[in-house]
Amino acid sequence: MTPQTLVRFASPISLRLAVRSRFSSTPDETHTQTFSALPIWVQIDASQRTITAYLSPIPRGILLYAPADFSAASADSMDDHCERVLAMLGSDPATSLQALIDGRSMPNPSKRVPREIANWRAKAILAGMGKLAEVDALIAAMPEPDGTVMRLAWGGNAALSRFSKSVVSLATSLGMDPAAIDALFIDAEALVL
Repeated sequence: MTPQTLVRFASPISLRLAVRSRFSSTPDETHTQTFSALPIWVQIDASQRTITAYLSPIPRGILLYAPADFSAASADSMDDHCERVLAMLGSDPATSLQALIDGRSMPNPSKRVPREIANWRAKAILAGMGKLAEVDALIAAMPEPDGTVMRLAWGGNAALSRFSKSVVSLATSLGMDPAAIDALFIDAEALVL
């Protein structure tokens, strides 16, 4: 038996859950329960090209990925799906989960941020932004030994990792915040030759 994958919350959350009793004449009763984690299972629907997460005891699923992101996201691990759920639930997961329990919808999922992109894709987007020469200058000025490694990677056919120290450092030097870096990676992955 495989261990159950859990979505773990930073701090415990409280949810109001309806409980039906076969033996009671009263309608559904609502009980508040506290959770530090919820078990997750993921449905990958190849015909609809969607990926939906289900967190027991939440009665409705959370659409993680719509058709546009299906191909890239279908190979994600359960840990990746757990991260996505937490990102979608935001800083107050109880509010979003309670909305699902109460029958309200979650907002549409945000675009998937690629974990890696080929450096030619990054160069194309940076050129369009007018920042390619600035990045080239920043890489040329990097201290050793990181400078040599980065120059070889940038000049070759390397894949750039969204969360690598070098990528984050260069982006910060360009004045880009995390949302702008995400947008660059999304735009770069969308390029079609």
